[in-house]
Amino acid sequence: MSGTTADTATGATSRCRLLWMALAIAALVMVNAQDMPSPMCRDDELCTTVIHCTETDDSGRKGIGPRISRFCGTGRVCCERAQLESWNASLVDRVGSQQRTNRRPAGSSIRDKNGKVLEPEANESCGMNMECVPRKLCRDNIIIDDGRSIINPRIGVGQCSRSLHRCCEVNQKVDASDSPYVAKLNGFKYNNCGWSNPQGLIPDKDKYNYTEDVSIFGQFPWMVAIFTGRQQYLCGGTLIHPQLVITSSHNIVNETVDTLMARAGDWDLNSLDEPYEHQGRRIKQIILHPEFDPEALFNDIAILVLDEPVQLAPHIQPLCLPPPESPQVIDDLLSATCFATGWGAKDPNSDKLERTLKRIDLPIVDHDECQAMLRNTRLEQRFRLRPSFLCAGGIEGKDTCKGDGGSPLFCTLPGQTDRYQLAGIVSWGIECAEADIPSVYANVPYLRAWIDEKIKGLGLQVAAP
Repeated sequence: MSGTTADTATGATSRCRLLWMALAIAALVMVNAQDMPSPMCRDDELCTTVIHCTETDDSGRKGIGPRISRFCGTGRVCCERAQLESWNASLVDRVGSQQRTNRRPAGSSIRDKNGKVLEPEANESCGMNMECVPRKLCRDNIIIDDGRSIINPRIGVGQCSRSLHRCCEVNQKVDASDSPYVAKLNGFKYNNCGWSNPQGLIPDKDKYNYTEDVSIFGQFPWMVAIFTGRQQYLCGGTLIHPQLVITSSHNIVNETVDTLMARAGDWDLNSLDEPYEHQGRRIKQIILHPEFDPEALFNDIAILVLDEPVQLAPHIQPLCLPPPESPQVIDDLLSATCFATGWGAKDPNSDKLERTLKRIDLPIVDHDECQAMLRNTRLEQRFRLRPSFLCAGGIEGKDTCKGDGGSPLFCTLPGQTDRYQLAGIVSWGIECAEADIPSVYANVPYLRAWIDEKIKGLGLQVAAP
């Protein structure tokens, strides 16, 4: 009897293993069908879907990833061949493991060979009949206030593991077209330039554990991300008018209107979970400062004219321009509260960009004091800081670094706390985040006359504070 039972069990186990293997092979064939060579990709890359490239990423960078990769078709990007092959090789084990647990991991989807979702991804559970969904897809009239996240420690510190998600009653989930945020857009009224959203734009109080240097979604609505035509992040910019973006010349001097696009209202460059969607625009005209020096970076400023104006919204609003430079303007900036924002690298020794918008508070540094500090670096004693530059920072651990070029440095308007004006544009630095070595920005008050001349020539007008 025992021998017969063992034989039966062994046969059943073998059949299960064969079934798992067949499923794995079928899945592998489907995946391989979507990974193919393309003349738009390098020899060490394959053309695949954006989602497949994201889910196979084994680099650990978790930055903006494939979203800034080269496109090789609609919804398809060039992805590292070794990465895809490594993922495919482990597929058998993963399929077997999923069959043994008889469930799909949260956040995964079943797709056809073209990447189309056949079965939606499973949302993260956060309680009985509760799921974590993007906040825009949950009605605001159901707020979790019964203390369940406190009395059940197994849930963890936060109810949802992803930012901009909320724990939502299953019967309160809505389609994107019925999002409660859509109605708020219709009721938006623009007041004037420079107004920030100090608490961000999440009405039900986002309790996600952000790091101190993360800007809350919608906090600074003038921030613009500038991409190449292949959707690769290039630099930051500042919205100063629904149709005008200011950035640095050094970032775009080798670009054309056919290779650039601007994205206003973005926050997480690797997600579409924001309550309000970003707006992308092509570039109609690039205006470089005629005296821009590509080596010394004098007059490092450029104006991008969008092919059509962005639609102003709670998360998309222009920043005020400062008055032309004067002793009073400089004194106001030296006593103001100033911030710089961008998606640049946090680690001075890294090229890894950040996926969510960062902010740092930085003091403006007096011109002569900055020149003296910079003379103590490898620039040496004969260095002269030109008037088209303005300095900020020099605080250990706080600075704008690689990838922040073109992003704004903005300061509070005199006598106001939540309203700002553009003081500088991230340009260059000797080191990053080191004490007593400020970073250097294009001096917007000094360049204001040139800005006004170009805007007037376009037949446009920028509102005064």
